[in-house]
Amino acid sequence: MNFTEKKVGRIIIITGAPGVGKTSVSTVLASKLNATHIDVSELVLKENLVTGKDEVRGTSIADMERVAERVKGIVAHSECDVVLDGHYAVNVVPRDSVQRVFVLRRDPEELKPLMEARGWGGLKLWENLACEVLDVCLSDAVEAVGAEKVCEVDVTGRSVEDVAVEIIEILENKRKCYVGVVDWLTYLEMQGRLDEFLKNF
Repeated sequence: MNFTEKKVGRIIIITGAPGVGKTSVSTVLASKLNATHIDVSELVLKENLVTGKDEVRGTSIADMERVAERVKGIVAHSECDVVLDGHYAVNVVPRDSVQRVFVLRRDPEELKPLMEARGWGGLKLWENLACEVLDVCLSDAVEAVGAEKVCEVDVTGRSVEDVAVEIIEILENKRKCYVGVVDWLTYLEMQGRLDEFLKNF
């Protein structure tokens, strides 16, 4: 079954580097929209949709084909909006089926202690911080669905509620959708801290 064979609600994707608040924002957003919420990372672990384990980083490797099929099945049985969250959520839904992709961004200096509070350190910590600094999730989203569907939202210092409201206002065309909201590379370079955050690259 293709997504287009059945009328479904909007498919809204929330993505971004680990620690930016994807799941928290998605949970509140889905509640406000009366939407189905799919935490892609949780789905992968819960249903063992993996091909193996990355021993270096201590993370599971998602089986993207099986994840895409499972997500397609959930969406096909939903008659309301669907909010997907996950840093690779843009890769498990057909481009034409996506209404909007919201890329959450967080100041790396605020993000670092949040990641450390999760117990992250070493390569995993610095790789994920570099992911945020280098706009990796933003680039992935634009490549996957096209720039016209991608909105960048700076969540630095903001509440989950405030971010969810902004996303709803964008969906309702009450607020503009932008890409190019933040530039952590220039910001950190001006502070003389860029090498610290990209030290493993």
